[in-house]
Amino acid sequence: MRNIPAAPDHDIELSGGALALDFANTVGGTHVSPTHDHLRSYGDIVRFAGLAGGLDASTAKRLVHRAEREPARAAAVYELGISLRESIWGVFSALASGEVPGDEDLELIGDAAASGAARSRLVYDRDGFGWSFASDGDELERPLWEVARSAVDLLTSGERDRVKECASATCEWVFLDRSKNHSRRWCDMSDCGNRAKARRFHAKKQAARA
Repeated sequence: MRNIPAAPDHDIELSGGALALDFANTVGGTHVSPTHDHLRSYGDIVRFAGLAGGLDASTAKRLVHRAEREPARAAAVYELGISLRESIWGVFSALASGEVPGDEDLELIGDAAASGAARSRLVYDRDGFGWSFASDGDELERPLWEVARSAVDLLTSGERDRVKECASATCEWVFLDRSKNHSRRWCDMSDCGNRAKARRFHAKKQAARA
């Protein structure tokens, strides 16, 4: 079991632009020295998936109830979820830096996505074609399958090259830069961006006084 960082003092933020990137961003600070963690239990993973659009409310409720009946299994899936989060961050952080992603990270993401694909079926409705899990497919790993599928979809799409990592030295969040001139530098302008502006302003004042 890992040492879980402190509880956050704010709710989950969704600024990554994709389910997988938002999942990677559920830890604050850096991944080596996190300041807080939104995912402190299996229930938190389910809650994240619901907030981020990876699960509907009824499925999320059923998964939470199943986790209560199978606490040991839920704990194991939670640990797998944390490993998946680190692999997703590792892959997209590497791509954002122009580096080659690690094979182990790609394997973990691929395995999770393949497990989900094996338990889903192709369906058609008024919104078009898509993948759907069987009505009895409430395995505890389901939120992770959705996240892994999002990661694979992004890796195999043309938007892969738009993934960036926050320019802040104290933040490693990854995000899709969909700005017109690809100039976005911060995960959130109201957070890391404003802090950077404040530091630059302070530095200029100090230089002027000198």
